[in-house]
Amino acid sequence: MKISDFIFRAPSTSLSRYDLLCRVRFFVNKKYEIVAVLTDLGNKNPSSSVTNSVEEIIAGLYEIGFLTSKAIFLEHYEKGLMGNNTFDLVTIDENNSPSWKSLKFDSAIKLLDSEDDEFSKKSVEIKELFDQIEKLRHDMDPYMGIPHQENFEVILRREKILSNQVTKSALKNAIESGATETEIHKLILSDLSLLGDMYCQLPEEYICFSEFELNGGFVDFVVLSGRSRMTVTLIEIKGANYKLINSNSYEDFSAKTNQAVQQIRKRLGYIIRNIDEFRMNVHDLRDKVENGESIFDSFIGPEGKLQVDPNKDIYFHSIVIGGRSEDDYKESRLRHDYEERMSPPIRIESWDSWLKKVPRK
Repeated sequence: MKISDFIFRAPSTSLSRYDLLCRVRFFVNKKYEIVAVLTDLGNKNPSSSVTNSVEEIIAGLYEIGFLTSKAIFLEHYEKGLMGNNTFDLVTIDENNSPSWKSLKFDSAIKLLDSEDDEFSKKSVEIKELFDQIEKLRHDMDPYMGIPHQENFEVILRREKILSNQVTKSALKNAIESGATETEIHKLILSDLSLLGDMYCQLPEEYICFSEFELNGGFVDFVVLSGRSRMTVTLIEIKGANYKLINSNSYEDFSAKTNQAVQQIRKRLGYIIRNIDEFRMNVHDLRDKVENGESIFDSFIGPEGKLQVDPNKDIYFHSIVIGGRSEDDYKESRLRHDYEERMSPPIRIESWDSWLKKVPRK
């Protein structure tokens, strides 16, 4: 027979800043034995689990006066995705060390002299218990469960970027009107977060550049991103005023697309031949921009400084964007074949295929 059912708050010896919460039920069986069921509350418990704090829970029940005589203790985990209710008989020895013995459901019900449906509902599904849990959590911390507030500079930077974003419809209009390379470059330059969001390794962690100088020339756009090992993405663009693939019987990319590919291959060749020098230079550039210098129209994402190691190797990727699509299947096959035989590979996109991947409305 159940005689008591409540949420218990016990001091935790774990590294958590919060006390432990668990559900406690007292039963008296036909042998007049007191049996205490200690139920773990899962993610509603802000501290260590019942298993890891069972000694403190039992000691607390005696110390506060909920128990004054010998009792039997059952550790209980509620049914969930991983299975059904589980029960373990807990014994505390003379050294205050616990040991556990697993019990089947039927054996636990018999020990408690309880009805089978006692464990049919989770604790949080019972309003009285849910209210107790929420009040105790609020007493510990009125802001428990609320995500940690971000740095104000991150919030301010994000809001500023969002207020100046180029919409996907504006990009679509420019592409469908056959915008030239200069016109598209100007549009992207007005909102470099467009490329940052497209090619960053982690959300909002990027630095973008326009007309990035390299070996006597420049790359249209460059995106730095990643953690630990930095990723450098080189982007060469052409206009939307020509077809990606030639109209004749020879299935090949148009002259303008091939020109962009050759330009970026030239930059890649220089990087590969001078990889250590490039790595040091690009990290030096990153450091200067992160500390307030404006170089190559530099644009920093909301999270600010990249958490990268200048002593580690860098990854790099190359992308060419230009022209309009006519036959998605044919172009996809040609792009795949081209990228497969290029080393290092260069991703080729039409403005139509690229627009489909833009992560904004």
